[in-house]
Amino acid sequence: MSETVRQLAIEQQVVDRVYERLEVMRTQARELESEGRGRATAGPLTGLVERDAMVLSAAARLSDLDGQEEGLVFGRLDFDDGDTYRIGRLGVRDENREPLVVDWRAPAAAPFYRATPGEPLGVVRRRIITCEGPTVVGVDDEVLSGGEVDGVVGEGALLASLSRERGPHMRDLVSTIQREQDEAIRAPAHGVTVITGGPGTGKTQVALHRAAYLLYTDRGKFADGRVLVVGPSTVFTEYIGRVLPGLGEDSVHLRAIGELFDGVVATRRDRAEVARSKGDLKMVRVLTELAWDTPPNAPQRLGRLDADDLTKARLEVRRRCEARGIKPNLARAEAAQVLSDLLGGREIPDAFLTAWWPMLTPQDVLPAQHGQWSVDDVPLLDELAEILGPPVTTAPTRSEWQVRELSSGPRLAETFVLSLSLNDGWQLFAPGLATPIAVSGQSLDSGNAWAAQRWAAAIILREGHTVVGWADGFDPYGEEGHVPELAEPLPVAVPTEPVEDVYLHVILDEAQDLSPMECRMIARRAAHASMTIVGDLGQATHPLAAGSWPELVQQLGKREARMLDLPTGYRVPQVIADFAARTLAPGIAPTRSFRPGGTLTIRQVDDLRAALAQETGAIIAPDAIADQLGAIPVSQVKGLEYDRVVLVEPADIVAAEPRGMNRLYVALTRAVAELVILHTKPLPEALRS
Repeated sequence: MSETVRQLAIEQQVVDRVYERLEVMRTQARELESEGRGRATAGPLTGLVERDAMVLSAAARLSDLDGQEEGLVFGRLDFDDGDTYRIGRLGVRDENREPLVVDWRAPAAAPFYRATPGEPLGVVRRRIITCEGPTVVGVDDEVLSGGEVDGVVGEGALLASLSRERGPHMRDLVSTIQREQDEAIRAPAHGVTVITGGPGTGKTQVALHRAAYLLYTDRGKFADGRVLVVGPSTVFTEYIGRVLPGLGEDSVHLRAIGELFDGVVATRRDRAEVARSKGDLKMVRVLTELAWDTPPNAPQRLGRLDADDLTKARLEVRRRCEARGIKPNLARAEAAQVLSDLLGGREIPDAFLTAWWPMLTPQDVLPAQHGQWSVDDVPLLDELAEILGPPVTTAPTRSEWQVRELSSGPRLAETFVLSLSLNDGWQLFAPGLATPIAVSGQSLDSGNAWAAQRWAAAIILREGHTVVGWADGFDPYGEEGHVPELAEPLPVAVPTEPVEDVYLHVILDEAQDLSPMECRMIARRAAHASMTIVGDLGQATHPLAAGSWPELVQQLGKREARMLDLPTGYRVPQVIADFAARTLAPGIAPTRSFRPGGTLTIRQVDDLRAALAQETGAIIAPDAIADQLGAIPVSQVKGLEYDRVVLVEPADIVAAEPRGMNRLYVALTRAVAELVILHTKPLPEALRS
């Protein structure tokens, strides 16, 4: 038996035991879920709360266990004191609570990523374990300290991982995180952390693994959608969308810039000169004027007041409101008062006010051009929402019978209610719940309401309330029932305004491209949040992109940041990285590529279509000709990687926008194995040699 086969068998025994234990954990979670659901039929409110907690906990655990099948165990650490840990996607303990697998985010797993030959941290061997489902198919060892180590096999974990082909979606790098990446992932959650690095340094992967790490270390704070990840495009968010679920996290909000305003999904970018205008902070003043301007269909006369009088009245309304901090959509009362004053105290008809001072949405003020929003419009809509304030609507009150007749589905009970079900007998509802807390079945006569009330009163007494009488009422389904009169009335719930999602950590990927207006949009969502900002100034293509990271941090409403750099590239081969570096602006340091190999081919052709017909791989072309060539627009490839890239007409990419050379640098660094450049026009001067 070869040494490799022997080591595979050793790891297979461990992985088999882990999967056996995993099945036991699944069974326990299902039993917990079943027990929780069983508490729905009877018991006090405290039991129902416990029931809901049990069911939610069990469902979350089942989801976690079911989502970790691929590569559940991926690493092993052998320490100089004889201890051995297996590292995996989630922690698994045996029946004696001893660890079979250590979660990759746990402190005990940190040496797996941070140990080096110069600083081994007590690790003598680091092993990468490659699995296909529950089957171990490969092991790669790295010896980190001197001395004899038994059974060393493999070619080295990182080089092995770099040889894998790219797929249509990004893979996580949880098994091959390097020391500098791990330091960024585990950086403190508070404040602002800026992570910089060139193409192929793993910036995006680090950002996503950081989200998973923050949720692991402080789930109580960051769970339930309190982490927002913002990417540059919908293509990009689809590409990275599977990484976090693969790491056991599905509660993170993942959004493209064009999706941050509710109800709008924008994918098209404006031309550079238009993007410059829309991204400038001067737009705040322009949008403010639009918000206070007279709507196109507003009436032009009210009694003796003509159009000029109404224009002056509108200016007076604005003056009063701005002095008191009242936004346009909350200003109708002020409008009524100004008009009434001008008409000697006369009451202004509601119909006139509705037409002259309507409630406005951002879309009312800024209509979409040709019915389609651009990504650069989204921060303008968001700014208008802030300027206008929320539309105020007054719904007419309805009687109880109208509410029952016009409503569909159950409502929440506002007090205890006893009613009769044809299938379940008498049932008792409690405040705030749409399902009964107790059912009698057939043990009580359906025609004996007095006996049912005694039964219900005993249950209500267990909940701490004494019944002194009964009145007619309705259950959550609108059926007639009996409502108890209590010795001590129930506390009245205080109505609260709906609260928007408050993010406690915001991760910005490809942040170097944010315009000032986009920064304002993000700052509103990050007002209470710590932040992770990820990017590369060498790839900044927006005409108004910040010139430095401190400038960008200030535009995002933050004061200072800790800076972490990822100087080493692991994905883009050296030959391609060196060629692309010719296009970097002065002062931008090129990334040191760790990856050998790769091929670069440059061909001048007479017929692009004919040449492309002979090519395979991802075709990237200038936006203006991408559709006709069936190619990917160059503006959409930021953050993406492909095994083989065919790049068309670099000169046109450079000429299309003020930062065209930066755009070309992005395009040149998308290939992780082979780059082919096809051109009919002369190459940009930086690439001629």
